[in-house]
Order: sequence, then C-alpha cells, then structure tokens
Amino acid sequence: MPESTSPSPVPAGHPFRRKGRGTDGLIKAFFGANAGLTVVILILIIVFLFREGAGFFPDYRKELELYRKAGLEFVDIPRKDLKAHEQMSSLLNRAYYAQINAACRKEFLRSDEGTALVSYVNEVVTPAQSALLRVKERAGDGEIPKDLQASLTAKYKELIDRAMAGKFDKGLPETPHLSEAERSELLAALASRDPLSTDDPPLIAVIDEQLSAKQAEAAAPLTDFRAAIDEFSGSSSALETLVSETGDIVKATKEGATLHEIEVTKRNTLLEAAASTKKPELKTQLEADAQAAVTTEPVDFKTALEPVLARLTEFRDANAALQNSGNAVLDKLPVKLEDEKASRYLSTFRKALPEYHKELGDTVAKMESWKYDLPVGLGATLWGFISGRDWITGGEWQDFYGIIPLFVGSALIAVIALALAIPLGVGAAIYTNQLAGRREQNFIKPTIEFLQAIPSVVLGFLGIAVLGTWLQETSMKDSFSWMPGFPLQQRLNMFTAGCLLGLMAIPTIFSLSEDALNNVPSAFAEASDALGASKLQTVFRVVFPAAISGVLAAVLLGLGRVIGETMVVLLVAGNRIEIPDFTEGLGVFFQPAHTLTGIIAQELGEVPFGSVHYRALFVVGLVLFIIVLGINWAAQRILHKFRIGHE
Repeated sequence: MPESTSPSPVPAGHPFRRKGRGTDGLIKAFFGANAGLTVVILILIIVFLFREGAGFFPDYRKELELYRKAGLEFVDIPRKDLKAHEQMSSLLNRAYYAQINAACRKEFLRSDEGTALVSYVNEVVTPAQSALLRVKERAGDGEIPKDLQASLTAKYKELIDRAMAGKFDKGLPETPHLSEAERSELLAALASRDPLSTDDPPLIAVIDEQLSAKQAEAAAPLTDFRAAIDEFSGSSSALETLVSETGDIVKATKEGATLHEIEVTKRNTLLEAAASTKKPELKTQLEADAQAAVTTEPVDFKTALEPVLARLTEFRDANAALQNSGNAVLDKLPVKLEDEKASRYLSTFRKALPEYHKELGDTVAKMESWKYDLPVGLGATLWGFISGRDWITGGEWQDFYGIIPLFVGSALIAVIALALAIPLGVGAAIYTNQLAGRREQNFIKPTIEFLQAIPSVVLGFLGIAVLGTWLQETSMKDSFSWMPGFPLQQRLNMFTAGCLLGLMAIPTIFSLSEDALNNVPSAFAEASDALGASKLQTVFRVVFPAAISGVLAAVLLGLGRVIGETMVVLLVAGNRIEIPDFTEGLGVFFQPAHTLTGIIAQELGEVPFGSVHYRALFVVGLVLFIIVLGINWAAQRILHKFRIGHE
C-alpha cells in the first residue's frame, strides 16, 4: 500500500492554533473599512462637485435670457462681423510687418542687443545711482556733503567696473550683431557717464536711426499694399459707430433691468423677514422698508429696443460696405511676398476670405429673424458652455463661459508633454529592463523615479527663470530664425509648460512601462534566442510588442498626470484665455494659453461664493474630473486585459 500523502493536522500547541478567529475578523474588518472609506471619499467628491456646480446652468440660463431680452445678443451679431474683420485685417498687417521685419532683422537685433547692454548696466548701477539721487533731492539747493558724495560715487564706479569685467552672475549680454568697436564704444560711454545721468549713449540713437531708415527702405516697395490694408481696415468705421451707439442703448436697458431685479429681491427678502417676526413694531418697519426698496419700474424690453431695431437698414448698408471692401482688397494684394512667414499670412487671408464673406452674408438674415422674447433653452445653455469659444468674466457687457479655449490649451500642452515623455520614458524603460547591466539598473531607476519627488512649484520656478528665458534668448539667434514661432514673443508659453510636464510624466511612464516589460514571460525571449534572433531583434520584435498593452496603459496614466497638473501650467503657460492662432503652423505651440486646471486655481479664490462664476469653475472641475477618470479607467482596462492575457 502506498503511503498516505494527506497533510497532518496542526498540533494543538502550534502558534496558528493559538490565534483566535475574533482577531482575524477584526483585522479583516479594519482593512475592509479602509477600502470602503476610499469608495465613500470618491463618492463624496463626485457629490460635492455636482452639488456646487448644479446651479450653474439654470443661473447662466437666466443671464442669457436677460442678455437676449435687453438686446445685447442683437448687437453682438454685427459685433462678430467686426471681430472677424479685425482678424482679417490683422492677417494683412502681420503679413506686411513680417515682410518688413524680415528685411530689417539684422537692424532689429542690433537695436535689441544695444538696448539690452545698456539696460544691464543701468540695472547694475541702480542701487548707487538711486542713493545719489535721493541725497541730491534731500540736499535741495544746498551742497551735498563731499564725503558722502565721494563714497556713493566710488560705489557707483565699483559697480560699473565689476559690470564691465563681467563679474556678476549674469554677465554682460552678448552682442553678436554689433562690431567690437561698437560694443567698446557703448561700454566706454556707459563707464564715463555721469553717475546722476540716465541718458542712453549716443550710439543707441544712431542704431535706432539706422533701423528706422532700413524700415523706410523696406516699406517703399509695399506702399500700394499698405494703402490696400488701410482701406480695408477703414471700411468697418460705419459698423463700429452703429455697434457703439446701439450698444450703449442695450447696455443701459440691461442695467435698468438688473437694478429692478435687485430691488425686487431685496423687497421679497424684507417681506419674508417681516412675515417671520413676532414684534409688531419691527414688522411694520420691515414692511415699510420693503415698499421703499423698489424705486424703479419694470423694463419694457419691446419699447426699449425700438430705437435699436429701427437702425436695421443702417446695419444692412454697413454690412454691404464690409463685403465690398473684402472683394476690392483681393485685387490689390501682392501675388507673393519674399518672406515665408509673410507669404503664409497672405495665403491664410486668401483662404479665409470666402468664409469671411459667408459669415457677413448670414448677418443680415440673423438680425432680421432675431426675436427678443424667444426663450433660452437649458439644452442651448449646456451646448453653449461645451462649445463656447469665449471665457469672459467681470466685464461690463456680458459674462460668457465657454470651455473650448481652456480645453484646447490643455490638449496642446498635453501633446507637447507626451511628445517628450513617451520616447524618453519608454526608451529608458526598454534600455533599463532589457539592455542595461545590473549596476546601470541600480543607478537609472532611482534617478528617474526621483523626478517625482521634485515639487511642481519648483519646476515652475525653473521654467520661468531658466527654461523660458533660455528659449527666448535662443530664439533670437539667426541660426534658429527658420523655426516656426521664432523668435518667441513671450517666454511663458505652451511649449515651456509642456516640456516641464513631460519631465513630470517621465517617471510614471518609465515605471509602468518597465513593469509591463517585466511581465512578459521569459519563454518569449528564450524562444526568440533559440531561433537565432539578436538581442535587439528579440527586444523590439518579441518582448516590446508583447508588452505594448502595458506600455499604452502607462502612456494613458502619464496623460492623466499631465492633464491634472495645476501649478506648472499656472506659472508657466502664460494664462491667456484665447484659442491659439493655428495659422502660425507649428508656431502655435509657442503661444501662451490657459488650461482647465489653471483657470480653477487662478479664479476660484477671487469669485463671490455661490455666484454664477463660482459655479462655472466647479463645472470645469467636474469636466476635468470626468476626463481624468476616463483616462485612468481606460488605462486600468488595458492593464487588466494585459494581465489576463499573460496568466
């Protein structure tokens, strides 16, 4: 008979026997409570977001109804034509000045470099110079003490000498477009300047005159083009006058209706207080105050709009003038400009002109069919928020809440960040997991993961002081003039923010990608080796394709980290609430923008509690929460399928 293989019973004195079942139950309940608490916190967050944002759409709908009834919506129909005309005029002006600036690039750089050199020296000597000026002001007509003046003058000279020797941290600015003689002349003039003088050296005026002369020379062949631009820009004057005059009327109508509504609300509040009090004298006083609270009559919107609607014929004529100017300017434009950027602006104008004419053609029909008493639906309010292209708050005209410019800013910054983080994070994971030796792995992994320990606010400061400044200075060099968007107009832009967010996403993508590569069964690589594949063939044709689902999940989680980041974009992205100008091509990435997270952090502490603006920010938070939750859910689903596929 074979021996029995059944497990022997645990002895009565074994430690596992001594543990009571009650202890196991308590431990299980403790950890179960932790898991339950996490779920409850998530539910509370969702409930809080919904509760705070719930009143936004009904309140915003009321604002839009008043916007329509008072006639502001009517005036905004032709105002959109003015905005479109302004954008078209801007394209022509940018084409004109891009052509001139390209011809005068060397002169511009000479002027900027000379000004930078003078500004640097002025900044260095400011402490001593300010002290001398203060002493002179206090002395008045009297004589300044010679020892004090000598001391301050010596300090001024010391600062000048140190600046000339480049002994400060920043050092003297480089001037590659100024000759050595010109640079020496500038420095000598600054060194010999009276300590109390703030005048620029004479050479600066000479350089500026050279720039002006070159600009005049470059503008001479473009005289007809300039005249066509001015004629096109001036064609909107009649419409501007109409919009301004009718805008004053409807704005006064809205203010009157708002004032009456405030007074009615105050009266109702006083009546409610009177109804709840039991003191006869106080009740009588509250009722009297309630009756006196309303001092204005309800606004008759139909009567108030009559002088505005009566000018519809004038609006029609002004609209026709805009259309005619658009047709006329097309024949007066140059066929092509020498500068590539200028030519691109001109081409964009020609492509946009048919759409511009179509928009102008729809205006009169919209104005004729407009009705002040048409109700604003809740669905239209919701769609206006989702598809709105404007986020305007605190204005005298009308507040608008549109999420598109914020979403576009977040999306473009995320594209830049992932373009940096994916190749670096995934590439580092492949090298560390498959190609590096043990000592390299022990160094690379902790170093990359240490990036997560750097506070985002510190990265933001680095972006402002180092990366943004370096990019702007680099963009001014001639060797980079071919790059779209260069030279940079602002150091705080989407590219700078995207680079910093890419650094923050690298550890997430690296760690999860390396885990995905670790989870690939070793049999895959062994089979590839047995078939004679090289190490790189095994890595890139066998191991990496098998781990692609896990790598994709890592990228999605990195995207969630980027989308949800606040401090870096608030400090570095530029915070301009506007849809970027895509006519710049790849240069669009070097423009400032605002983001979903940045708008919440910037405005939430400044808005009145419970206002429409306050609730709008919570709706933005809810949208952001849904986006990040969706990204993380997708990543978890991919990871789940990846694990099942390898079990």
